Amino acid sequence: MGNGRGWGEGKRVRGIYIPEKGGYIGIDASIIIPSYNRREILEKCLQSLFAQDYDRDQYEIIVVDDGSNDGTGSMVQTINSPCSLVYLRNDERSGAARTRNRGIQSARGKYIIFVDSDIVVVPQFITEHIRFHLLFPRAFVLGNLINVTSFDEIGQEKRKFIRDLSMSTFATGNASVRREHLLQAGGFDESFLPYGWEDIELGYRLKRLGLKRKKNPHAFGYHYNPTQVDTVSFDDLKEKEFMRGQGAAILYSKYPSLSVKLSVKGNPLLLFSPIGRWLEETSRGREFFEETRNGNKKWLRNSCAKFILYYLYMKGYEMMVKQREKP
Repeated sequence: MGNGRGWGEGKRVRGIYIPEKGGYIGIDASIIIPSYNRREILEKCLQSLFAQDYDRDQYEIIVVDDGSNDGTGSMVQTINSPCSLVYLRNDERSGAARTRNRGIQSARGKYIIFVDSDIVVVPQFITEHIRFHLLFPRAFVLGNLINVTSFDEIGQEKRKFIRDLSMSTFATGNASVRREHLLQAGGFDESFLPYGWEDIELGYRLKRLGLKRKKNPHAFGYHYNPTQVDTVSFDDLKEKEFMRGQGAAILYSKYPSLSVKLSVKGNPLLLFSPIGRWLEETSRGREFFEETRNGNKKWLRNSCAKFILYYLYMKGYEMMVKQREKP
């Protein structure tokens, strides 16, 4: 297992340590994976990155653990890695922006590839990201994702089901950018302490540098996205949607334009959030939702779960707006 390397004298911009004289670049790519309590799927993510068709001496994997308590650290530190594997751990939860910035600080690669810890990639993943950067030097690259709801679906060649999940400018579930461009943009804005939208905001700044957004459908991965609401994973989804709403409010406060407003609040399905409020906040609503979870009407169960998530997103958004309005 490799270790993070220092860059010598430099300065900090948005939490990133930027070298004064360009720093040390010794390899082609650094893959940065932030993670929190995803040990099982993270291990599958790592195994897929170990099986790349790219020269293993020319890429490193950096796992930044945002304070997990599920054994993530022991798994990463004992796994048999054929390439350089760096493990960094935050003493406390620091948020996606700060966690990714910490990975960038330790990166040695010319290109930075971001992958979420719940994504399993194909063997040509790194090759395809690098290929597009060589074709388009003034671009950042986004790969495609295939949603899967179980581990058994991972690896099945369902090309027709590939979805462009990143209608946004920059989505770090599967994205890459030259290190020099990332540093010029200033990295992730750490005022996005909650989860969500910090990658899109960085995308705005990358485009202001004159970079183009390029999609490479061959640099794809499988996004593990279980829909079951009868498991603990639904509590995680609820927390993430609340934080995503908070991040949306921060984004709109920084870019108060109609296009951003439509991005963060333009989803017509948010009109169902009052139903979600009833399901989440009232005793009768909670009883009804429990009945759907124990029943056999899957469509009703999943619909109710989505209504709750819409409500929590709007709750997080409105709470953050009020906080930012305070003197």
